[in-house]
Amino acid sequence: MSANCRWLAAIVCGVAATLACSAVPSRGALLPPDFISAVVALGSDQSVAEPGLPPSVRWVTEGTGFFYGYLVQNDSDIAKRQYAVFLVTAGHVLKEHMATGQQTIRVRLDAIEASSGAQEFEIPMAAWFFHPDSKIDLAATPIPITFLRDHGLQSSFFASDEMTVAKDKFKEVGVSAGDGVFILGFPMNLAGEQRNYVIVRQGAIARVDELLENKSSSFLVDAFVFPGNSGGPVILRPELVSIQGTKANTKAAIVGVVTAYQPYTEVAVSVQTKRPRVAFEENSGLAIVLPMNYVNEMVRQKAEDTWNLQQSAPTPNAPAVEKH
Repeated sequence: MSANCRWLAAIVCGVAATLACSAVPSRGALLPPDFISAVVALGSDQSVAEPGLPPSVRWVTEGTGFFYGYLVQNDSDIAKRQYAVFLVTAGHVLKEHMATGQQTIRVRLDAIEASSGAQEFEIPMAAWFFHPDSKIDLAATPIPITFLRDHGLQSSFFASDEMTVAKDKFKEVGVSAGDGVFILGFPMNLAGEQRNYVIVRQGAIARVDELLENKSSSFLVDAFVFPGNSGGPVILRPELVSIQGTKANTKAAIVGVVTAYQPYTEVAVSVQTKRPRVAFEENSGLAIVLPMNYVNEMVRQKAEDTWNLQQSAPTPNAPAVEKH
């Protein structure tokens, strides 16, 4: 049986799993290494032609995804907590891919050993599900983390209880405009030839009050994002100090998902007729980000159904629920 088939079989049997290690920053690091290894490239092998060279088939990155573990059983001992794990991305990445007529999309996963390169797996479009609100640009699919771990592939994930700050926790944590963030992803097909090399860009939260006042479903980050960044995680940057009367964000955590850049439109007007002739759309340098509460809404029911099914009628040889 091929690796693709075994992986898909693992999904059918059940995908709840355990995280083998927690994401702890190394000395002096602001971004935990496990955060980077939870990010994967989505795309396909395509024929690419360069001037003066014959066409060749290469990996083309169409979007970014990340592994997300939704807590299904809590425990005072963090090592015993259990999660259902999903691959999350922006919904339009899949919809644009499906528009080409392809029935699968590839996910490229790095081997834990750097010398081993990466492996690609095909995920059928039918395996994905979208946020129930069509205006919320998110999608996810169950992931058999145990299968990946058994085959020496990257298997870190963002835990919903320990590494996530959803919208309802923004005020408690002190998230506000001006706070620093990291954006992880693969813009402009810059994913690497043999392995995924995540690009980390820094930015700052530009506007969040509109979200907190329920006037918007998203918030804005002051950072340039490009095609390929869609679906990538936005990480709150830890700070050691804060001004008097405010809280310092001392822990890195995922706060949202990149969906697009905010466009800026400039219109060229005819000198003679004074009428608009041409409109130019530019990248404003602001990124649109959906908060993590929408991810939780999207995966909650499937996570709980998976957990309840495994508890009531465990499937032989199914992956165990992953522990933190």
